Amino acid sequence: MTTFAERLRVLTDESNRLQQYFEALPAEAWTKPSACTQWQVQDVVAHLVGVAEFYAGTVARGVQGDTAPPAGRAPAGTGTGASAAEGIAQRSIAARKDLGDRLLATFAATGDHLNRTLGSLTPAERKKPCYHPGGMVAAENFVELRLKELGVHEWDVRAGLGPDAHLSAATFPAILATISESIASGSLRWAFWSGPAPTTATRYRFAIAGPGPSKPDLVIDGQSVRMEDAGAAPPGTTFHCDTETYILLVYGRLDLDRSMASGRLRVEGDVQLARTFGQWFRGI
Repeated sequence: MTTFAERLRVLTDESNRLQQYFEALPAEAWTKPSACTQWQVQDVVAHLVGVAEFYAGTVARGVQGDTAPPAGRAPAGTGTGASAAEGIAQRSIAARKDLGDRLLATFAATGDHLNRTLGSLTPAERKKPCYHPGGMVAAENFVELRLKELGVHEWDVRAGLGPDAHLSAATFPAILATISESIASGSLRWAFWSGPAPTTATRYRFAIAGPGPSKPDLVIDGQSVRMEDAGAAPPGTTFHCDTETYILLVYGRLDLDRSMASGRLRVEGDVQLARTFGQWFRGI
């Protein structure tokens, strides 16, 4: 178990590294499409600016006992990726246009402000509940949520600019934590898009080479998803993959057929059922 200070140090290091990466991008890269639908590279960075501003604000209010949703936000626990995706995309593109050539400097400033806000929390304040549309979140857990945002969206940028994109391994523990049910952030539900209920609950199992989630099975009934231990119930499909592939699949970043053809993913069981995984997990 890492300490809060150690987790915060990872966030600070990743923030600085990503800032340097963005600073080194050539001018023409900023208008290239990213791996995020609708977003250019510059829109991804604008989204990260907005996330930093929102997280810093919600933590500052939460430690003062204010857990009400900000104006225009859904009540805590009711937001989903499906309901929020279009609004997030529109806000990010609008923010990018408004910031113009201040985008990169604003990314640095808002990220630093968030990191300092989190770093100033007392041990008691770290446990205070704070608003998030996916569900109430302890203030300290916004470290993991921010690392998830930085890690996944850096991959979106890199995947849009070249074929050899990888997640930063330093973000793996934080992203796995946000996926697990032990953090009441609604992160797993945020990646899940509901749809018509299957005849019976669908169980996907992950056999991961390397660090994995707290529970290996994802069970879907159409309107919701839950994580479960591997018990007596057999899975319809088992995915064999590494940690990075698991994360990217859950956040809707990989095409399943291409992942199987390339060898990064091996499917055991019902291949057709495996192909429906992308119907449920699309991310934003």
